[in-house]
Amino acid sequence: MEEEIKNQENNKKTMQIPHIILKNISKIYGDEKHDEAVIKALDDASFTINKGELTVILGPSGAGKSTLLNILGGMDRASKGSFILNENDKNIDITQLDETNLAKYRRNVIGFVFQFYNLMPSLTAYENVYIASSLVNKHYNVEEVLNLVGLGDRKNNFPSQLSGGEQQRVAIARALVKNPEILLADEPTGALDSKTGAQIISLLYKVAKEQGKTVVIVTHNKAISVIADRIIQVSDGKIVSDQVQENPKKPNEIEW
Repeated sequence: MEEEIKNQENNKKTMQIPHIILKNISKIYGDEKHDEAVIKALDDASFTINKGELTVILGPSGAGKSTLLNILGGMDRASKGSFILNENDKNIDITQLDETNLAKYRRNVIGFVFQFYNLMPSLTAYENVYIASSLVNKHYNVEEVLNLVGLGDRKNNFPSQLSGGEQQRVAIARALVKNPEILLADEPTGALDSKTGAQIISLLYKVAKEQGKTVVIVTHNKAISVIADRIIQVSDGKIVSDQVQENPKKPNEIEW
């Protein structure tokens, strides 16, 4: 894995290659024609994220951020619009996949990091990560990934024996071990203090910059956005801005 990372570091992107393309995505609850209580969790959302970008989707609670992330992760379906994945220069419309192929997309393309870890309490850190690795053929070595997130010496501990920050590191390792093309993180610092949160953001930054993964972080914390290559702001289900940062800051420059 170390050699793969070095190769990817040396292969810095020289051009912007679209990876995620959303076109007029809406998520609607209720019948627009007959239901007065229709809720539009997403309303005509469109944006493009390039391969290898670290993107922060920013907005207050209830803005539609998590709905957006769930659609990107294949855990929810859009009511309208299209979500195109550029995979090896081949465009795949994720919104048109049947359930079997959508499950393959979640398994093989996506790594998901949840706010509250979602670790299996009866399994050690190693076992939690190993289970994820067993789902795919192209996975990384479990111990190398645990070393990468700084938990090589804690691999035999159960979640109850780990701090919140350590549990979130296990969650990142679990997502990363599958060697996904896209890593999605839903409020990854929401349950952590600022010091531990800074460590987690540094780790996600490292995944994007050193491994060349497309990383999408959903958060309400505006401070985190300074490290992003792209900032997408969401309000009331709408994309209100889509900004590319020419000179993003490093994680140690975040003012928490």
